[in-house]
Amino acid sequence: MTFNLLTDNDAISSVRRPIFEVNFSGGDGTTGGLGSAVGLGQGAEDPWARSIVMVSVESGLAPFVDVATVELAADEEAPQVALDDEGTISLGYNDSAAELVFTAKINDISYNLRGTQRFSGVNGGVSLSRLRINQSYEQQSAGDIVSDLAGQASVDTDTVESGMDFPFYVLDDRSNAYQHIATLARKSGYVTYFTTEGKLYFGPYADGQAVQTFSYGVDILSLQVKETRPVVGSVTTIGEGAAGAEGQEAWSWLIKDPSAVTAEAGEGEAMRLKSDASLRSSQASQSAADSIAAAAGRTALTGTIVVPGAPLVVVGSTIEITDAPNDNLNGTCMVCWVRHQYSKQQGYISVIDFSKSAGGGSLGGLL
Repeated sequence: MTFNLLTDNDAISSVRRPIFEVNFSGGDGTTGGLGSAVGLGQGAEDPWARSIVMVSVESGLAPFVDVATVELAADEEAPQVALDDEGTISLGYNDSAAELVFTAKINDISYNLRGTQRFSGVNGGVSLSRLRINQSYEQQSAGDIVSDLAGQASVDTDTVESGMDFPFYVLDDRSNAYQHIATLARKSGYVTYFTTEGKLYFGPYADGQAVQTFSYGVDILSLQVKETRPVVGSVTTIGEGAAGAEGQEAWSWLIKDPSAVTAEAGEGEAMRLKSDASLRSSQASQSAADSIAAAAGRTALTGTIVVPGAPLVVVGSTIEITDAPNDNLNGTCMVCWVRHQYSKQQGYISVIDFSKSAGGGSLGGLL
């Protein structure tokens, strides 16, 4: 079941002028680009204000790799950038401060005969996605493994919670490190993503106060919510080993009766059986079953909202939707993906994908 909503533009009560701040510098400390400009034709004396045609920032829950794209007009005085220049992008409005939306390192630059150039900036998600290893861990928590992978990829971390304990855990290069981290998050019932400061977060969804409320007839340009039957109802997980019953040192034993490491969660006709060699105890099997069932439930109500630029809305935050004529469109939601986009032709908008159930996320290939 899908609900759609388009508001009347005449209902918007005021016009706010967008601003952006871009700051990139080379690894030797030289300035690759520095600017603070008011959009929509203001501040033309600044090279960034004059030259930037478009700024777009996309961020999502792991294993989505965040990316920022900046397009510069054909201008001899346009700011010069180079590969591996590091910097930040902030967006906002002239009646308030610009908010940091992305911390990036330039990954690629495109040129053409028209003289325009476009460059893309990325964060640590790229470094983790490039890392493929074959490695095992003994008596480590999910957080310990995540911290080790972040260290190997030279990625800064924000909060890294412990999560599930593993008597023994194996990583192989069929998946990259960021995919492994996303899997560890799902097994632990966590979410993982990069903050606007470019640091990796691995922990529970912070179901707190909404960072912004969007109201029908005021600041909603488009809204759609989709209600669907979860692809998974009841879940049965089966582990291997006897670490729970015979002590942690018995993780390598192959248990004869798997009932000791079998757990169930959820309810419904769509039954799923999941065998996982990393689950070496009854506690781990139950935790995994609970996490899978919870993730499946979070796909029941999802949606997309388009609003005037909302820089405070970041991945993992909570938003609230109010006053829509259909109750299914209202409520508090977790942000799973967001794109902030500014251009001199279309202005500043934010497109937000959300889950209406606490915890956010999806199955993401766990089954």
